[in-house]
Order: sequence, then C-alpha cells, then structure tokens
Amino acid sequence: MNGSSVADSQVNVGVFGWLNRLMLGLIVLALIAMIVLKYLPLIRKNESMSRDLQSRRDEVQRMETQVSRNQARIEALRSDPRTIEREAREQLGLARPDENVVTFQTPDAKPR
Repeated sequence: MNGSSVADSQVNVGVFGWLNRLMLGLIVLALIAMIVLKYLPLIRKNESMSRDLQSRRDEVQRMETQVSRNQARIEALRSDPRTIEREAREQLGLARPDENVVTFQTPDAKPR
C-alpha cells in the first residue's frame, strides 16, 4: 500500500469539484457586485462635486477678470482727465458749452 503511485492518491472529485469552482466564482462575482454597488453612489457624487468645483473655478476666474477691469477703471478715473470727462458725459448727460446733447429713448410698451 505504501508503494502506490501518485495517480492513485489523487481523488476524482468530478461534479463536486466543478460545483465548488462554480460556487467560488459566483461568490467572487457577488463580492465584486457588492463593492461596485456600494461605491457607485460615491463615484457619482465625486463626479458631481468635480463638475461643481470646475464651475466654481470658472466663476472665480470671471470674478478675477472683473476685478482686474475694475481696478484698471479706478486707476483711469484717478489719473486720466479724459476718462473722467467721458464718464461725466455718459452718466450725467453733460456736454461742453459748444455741444448739443441728443438722447434716444425706446418706447416702453407697444400701443394696443
């Protein structure tokens, strides 16, 4: 009995071995599915937050551009007399003594 070959010591598990491998595969697939289902909402939330972050970065960029424009306008109003004159003409409707001011108005509502 001790001299039996290696082939004799292997057990033919047949159908049960196939079922064991199938069950192991199904368990692995179930674990993968559980992991995906658990983290899918987090992935979607991350994508949403990334879009929101990009939107806010774009808004910050627009605001920084506006700040730069406003600072340039302030500097021009402080140092450039032509800019002050132009602003007075536009906002207050002022004119030089030899000029006439013409304003155009649009009708508020159409007659019925």
